[in-house]
Amino acid sequence: MSDCDVLVVGAGPAGCATAIRTARAGLSTILIDRARPARTWAGESLPPGMGKLMGSVFGDGILSERHHRAAFGTRSVWGSAELAETDFLTNPLGHGWLLDRARFDADAKVAAATAGVTIATVRRLGLVSRASGWQVETGDDASFTAGFLVDATGRSAALLRQLRVARIDADRQIAILATFADDGDAYCGTTVEAVADGWWYATPLPGGRRVLAYLTDDDLWRQGERDWHGLLGETLHIGRCAGSNALSATPRAYPAATAQTDQLFGEGWLAVGDAAASFDPLSSQGLASAVLMGARAGEALVQPDRKQAIAAWAAAYAMMVAEHADLRTHYARLEDRWPVSVFWRRRQQPDESLTRPRWVGQRKQRV
Repeated sequence: MSDCDVLVVGAGPAGCATAIRTARAGLSTILIDRARPARTWAGESLPPGMGKLMGSVFGDGILSERHHRAAFGTRSVWGSAELAETDFLTNPLGHGWLLDRARFDADAKVAAATAGVTIATVRRLGLVSRASGWQVETGDDASFTAGFLVDATGRSAALLRQLRVARIDADRQIAILATFADDGDAYCGTTVEAVADGWWYATPLPGGRRVLAYLTDDDLWRQGERDWHGLLGETLHIGRCAGSNALSATPRAYPAATAQTDQLFGEGWLAVGDAAASFDPLSSQGLASAVLMGARAGEALVQPDRKQAIAAWAAAYAMMVAEHADLRTHYARLEDRWPVSVFWRRRQQPDESLTRPRWVGQRKQRV
């Protein structure tokens, strides 16, 4: 049995950011890492200005160009048939980043260990219970006890499910995605194209590969022809940008819904990252938000008035979710070429579950 002040379950960037902050402040912190992490898609991009944030949390070398690529703009086909470019070269915040996500996650865990976090690798999670403190069982006949528990288990929200905290989905979006050897055009940035029942994006990756994804709603995908390659052939620009290797790539489906937990924190626990809120991939906001709010959660946990600090952190998180919801609606309304499209109509009215997160006046959970 291992004891600690803070137990963070989930060793992705959000969990690492939280653990680093608490460990640096002198709280004994254990970070539980799954031996077989949840299936996630390759590739991630960061908008301009995120280098400073990532460096402040994980160290200056986290975004080395030896492992990641600088992004110099984005291109979009949105609201018209034209391919429009936003150039980062004149952006005062500098360039963006195209990440080797596996490398980034591994380096985040190294940064956590360097900060004094104990990292425990387990096969699976077991029961979570609470008496005088939290107790978390694992599939390795091991257990951990902690004064405070952090759910950083991603979209699965594994701990919150055991606490019987609901998850609210704002849509049914999925990503039908493939990675392959890159023979597309030389543009060093993400290209996005809206289509009748969703949207596509293509991004070059470090190491000479490319990610290509079609995002639509799960029910629309199941009801339609479900021919990823055929739909790619109907695009105006992105098929050409992605290159010919896309035509022989084998895509897989991944969850990509915009969602949030019904309860962000409770007595002795809180949630960070995708367990707290999952953002639409269109925003490129997910990773940056997870790291930012994970670090701020760690800072709240070390304050003398922890309860007040967590409440302030939750209010800031709710504001971020609401701003994302407004931006999501704004971009959906810009795409008016398919007025009868179910996909676009679903997104063109604000979702109250996002614009008014129910994180004030937290209800008491059952354990």
